Amino acid sequence: MESYSFDSGIYLLELFLYKPYQIEIGALGKITFPPGYYYYAGTAQKNLNARLKRHQQGSENKHWHIDYFLEEAIIKRIFASPVEREAECQLAGSLKELEDTEIIVSGLGSSDCSCESHLIYAPEHLSEEEIEDVMPE
Repeated sequence: MESYSFDSGIYLLELFLYKPYQIEIGALGKITFPPGYYYYAGTAQKNLNARLKRHQQGSENKHWHIDYFLEEAIIKRIFASPVEREAECQLAGSLKELEDTEIIVSGLGSSDCSCESHLIYAPEHLSEEEIEDVMPE
């Protein structure tokens, strides 16, 4: 796992499902997710590396919607930036605006803000350039 020199900021998980999965996402219920790539915008205002490690290793205790999704998804890449927490919503909004991306379920990862979702679906993976363009610095 890559370790970041900063302790707080936002992060982007590039996730992959190789086939359709029906996943129960806490109070959101059972949702069918198509195969493809998913991009999750998150924030850790302290202990960023510990948060990313938790996502990679999984946890018995489900605190966040993404914990349920990560039971089936494979983490392909992780990006992080030492910016303020508000940039998490900016990142999710920018991902949603990219061509060929969409929101599969409203409310996932965004129960503490007014965003539609912090999990964005793309049938094909985004290029390094596309990620750099949307990642706040």
